[in-house]
Amino acid sequence: MRVQDQQEIDLLRQAQNGDMEAFGELQSLLDSPIRRFVWRLIGTHDAEDDIVQDSLIALYLNLDRISPPENLRPYLFRIVRNRCYDLLRKRRRFEHLSLDEEPVEAWVSLHTDDGNGPEEMTDWLMLHLEVQQAINKLPELQRQTLILYSQENLAYNEIAEVMNCSIGTVKSRLFYAKKTLRQFISPETLKILETEFKSGEENREALPA
Repeated sequence: MRVQDQQEIDLLRQAQNGDMEAFGELQSLLDSPIRRFVWRLIGTHDAEDDIVQDSLIALYLNLDRISPPENLRPYLFRIVRNRCYDLLRKRRRFEHLSLDEEPVEAWVSLHTDDGNGPEEMTDWLMLHLEVQQAINKLPELQRQTLILYSQENLAYNEIAEVMNCSIGTVKSRLFYAKKTLRQFISPETLKILETEFKSGEENREALPA
């Protein structure tokens, strides 16, 4: 289990026992990750607030179905994903796609150490833009898998739950996403990305169910 999720899990357990104050705190913690995920899937849209609110209501109504509590984020992201796709369908974004070919918009956030000067920050910004443009060229399912892996820090089995597929499929999509990215980014940027992908790889194989 990821250390950063412990507070969410503790609050979920309390909410499942009827503590509404705990659910309020949980809702506050989850609001930002939900909005970030919505933005990556559909971009800036005036339906963002409705999707966030609707997803949190669905979470509340299904608290008892989240077992074990460690499944909170995969369960929640799947709800958000479905709400976003409902909107995309209304916008006719699925016209030429199969049910398993959902369009998404993604970006990779690369973090810098505190104290970096303007030149270093400019370099990181340019690198970020290069990666964002490259990811936007990925096939849709590869792109979404990369979001969940590199930005939401979900393990393979969690991504599989969100996307309703096998762990093998998740690994395959990540493999081809990384392979395709090599065609669109510079060798220098690729070297930095490889370092990020390898960071914590051993702990990402699969989290306990």
